[in-house]
Amino acid sequence: MAQFRVEFVMDQASGKYLAELYNPDNQNELMVRTEALYATQAAAVLGLVQLFKDAILQFPSPGGAKGKKGKKGKKKASRSKKRK
Repeated sequence: MAQFRVEFVMDQASGKYLAELYNPDNQNELMVRTEALYATQAAAVLGLVQLFKDAILQFPSPGGAKGKKGKKGKKKASRSKKRK
């Protein structure tokens, strides 16, 4: 399983944090750097987690299914009238 190295760095010019994501196969290779958007390091962590969540939601589903189509409602069994 790939493990990414992520570093959160304060941009000296803006005073905000950015995230740097490094290649899991070559830990010295920078793959992605976000813009300095985050007021705190904690906000940068949450921003990166959200970035991953958004990316995962765009993955194709296993088995090549194209997504869910409208569900048909379950039909209820009709009640039979009791005869007296």
